[in-house]
Amino acid sequence: MVIDTQNSRPKYQIRLQKVGIRGLKTFFITEKGGLRHHYIPTVELTIDLPADIKGIHMSRLVESMTEIITDQFSVHPSVEELQIRILEALAEKHNCEQGEIKFEFEFGYQSHTPVSNKRTWEVCDVVASTIIEKDKPIIHDIKISVIGNTVCPHCMVNNNGLTHMQRAIGALRVVGTTDQIPNYGDMIKIIEDSFSSKTYSILKLEDEMHVTKEMHDNPLFVEDVCRNILQNAKERFKDRDLEICAEAQSLESIHKHDVIAQGMLELRGNNNHSHG
Repeated sequence: MVIDTQNSRPKYQIRLQKVGIRGLKTFFITEKGGLRHHYIPTVELTIDLPADIKGIHMSRLVESMTEIITDQFSVHPSVEELQIRILEALAEKHNCEQGEIKFEFEFGYQSHTPVSNKRTWEVCDVVASTIIEKDKPIIHDIKISVIGNTVCPHCMVNNNGLTHMQRAIGALRVVGTTDQIPNYGDMIKIIEDSFSSKTYSILKLEDEMHVTKEMHDNPLFVEDVCRNILQNAKERFKDRDLEICAEAQSLESIHKHDVIAQGMLELRGNNNHSHG
């Protein structure tokens, strides 16, 4: 006989907003427009817990997720749609008002070197979350981080054109409903176009010369990169309803510290405004 201690009453009857698992690794495949991607995300999966229930059945969280991931011949239309199905399956097994699932993973995409035109495979970091709450729209929260570079304009104008260069990290985060969320490719391009220059996993000499010149022709502060991301996103997604956050981090080459800039915009069709 199994006694479900989870269903007993807790000593202190207080509702908990998030209870679940963190740090679980799993595997799934998506395919859209003939393009297939394989993912090995680190998962955080939580639901709320009513005040009168002591605990949740943790195994059911993993069980529900695994059943959905292995359904449909293990191929899913998108990360977001997979997350929705997992949360909907959880709601059937748990007495919960809300659920949230977060995947953290590396995403590979194709690029080409600027002069030699060699094909390269680049990798960026993605954090994708979906939240389902009773009687509210489903909300997605996607953050993509891409490596680029910056050249200091202040040093350049005061040092006869000589200046310092550094690798930089640009991040774009969008929050919105399912029909408003952009694809990863558009988000990556917005970030890459916001640096002094892109970076590449392969560079031949002619490519190095091109990138170096491009960097010096386009010197940027980290603040410039952050604003570029916001402006590029505003122009690209002007017809969408989205909350947009940008962050730029310069991995300083001549300092012992890094430099960051952050900003936010709300897009409501053509009625867009910024937040301080």
